[in-house]
Amino acid sequence: MEKITSLSRWIKLLILFLALLQLSSFVGTMMFGEYVGNEYVLRIDWWGLFYSSLIVDFSGSWSLLTSSLHAAGFHPGLILGTVEILPYIFIYYFLYRLFSLYQQRKIFTARNFKCLSSIAVVFIAWIVLSLFYPILVAFVLRVAGLGNEVPYILILGDQELKYALLGMIFYCIAWVMRHATELQKEAELTI
Repeated sequence: MEKITSLSRWIKLLILFLALLQLSSFVGTMMFGEYVGNEYVLRIDWWGLFYSSLIVDFSGSWSLLTSSLHAAGFHPGLILGTVEILPYIFIYYFLYRLFSLYQQRKIFTARNFKCLSSIAVVFIAWIVLSLFYPILVAFVLRVAGLGNEVPYILILGDQELKYALLGMIFYCIAWVMRHATELQKEAELTI
């Protein structure tokens, strides 16, 4: 049990680090990066010693919308990227909560089931977001008279299938944990 609590502490720190790194690199790339073929690129020169790049990529099902928004004079990173990063934030949050429970030695509880099933819901919501947000963007721009050349796009690609698979995996793990919780309660009642 001590290994679980110790490892959970390190995993929580890693989750925080990754969340802050992803959020700060996204904000920096959107503010200071340049649009290059369906992605925003921020190149960093480290005093001539070496170079690094931060990239926010809009390939996949949103690539056509990204290029249409850019051609219409909009900032596709702000319109699409701010929505695309939200599921990551929720997943990091629920993972952090889950490993906080593990750190507190709460392995088989209803709250663990809630965290795991919430991550599954985020993946399922991400599919809906990926499918219908481009249509919503085009609709709002057309109604406002700002972007009649932005097409309505509905694409089911491999990314959405990955989200579906991950959502189902997390649901399965959540239900296994729930069943384990019920078995543990029954074992506690048995003399």
